[in-house]
Amino acid sequence: MWSNPSRLECRVRSRRLGSGRYALFSKLHPSVLSQSMLSCVVVLLLVEMVSHPQVHQSVPFDRYISRNAIAMPAALRDDAIKVMLARDGVIYFGGTKVAGEDLPKHLRQHLSSNSPRKTFLVVDQRAKFGDVSVVLDDVRRASAWDVAFLTELRAVR
Repeated sequence: MWSNPSRLECRVRSRRLGSGRYALFSKLHPSVLSQSMLSCVVVLLLVEMVSHPQVHQSVPFDRYISRNAIAMPAALRDDAIKVMLARDGVIYFGGTKVAGEDLPKHLRQHLSSNSPRKTFLVVDQRAKFGDVSVVLDDVRRASAWDVAFLTELRAVR
C-alpha cells in the first residue's frame, strides 16, 4: 500500500512544507516579521522628518501659470527675500504672517543685511489685483526696486 514516493510527489510535498531556500522567513512568525517591518518604517519616517525640517511650506499657493517664465535660480537660495500674497489677502514674509503696514519695516531689515537686493513676489493666481498693487507699493516703499514675480511654466504638450 505504501510505496516509495515519486519525484513529483517529493517536489509537491517539499513545496507544501516550504523549501529550505528561505529559512530565515519561513521560521519567523508572521507577527514578528510584521512588527519588525513596522519598526523599520517608523525609524525611517522619523529620520526623514528630522533631516528635512523646512521642506514644506505651511501655506499652499497656486502660482500663476505663465507661457514666458524663465528660470530664477536665485529664488532657491536660503537668503532670498520672498513676499507671498495669499488669495484671501494675507501677506507672508519668509513663511511668517505679516501685517501689511509692517512689511516695509521687515524688508528694510533684510535689505540692510548682506542678502541679495532682489525681492521675489509669489502671488496666488486667485488674489485680487488691488491686493497685489498694495503689496507691490509696500515693497517699493522699502526701497526694493528689483522685484520679480515667481510663476509656474506651462507644461508643453
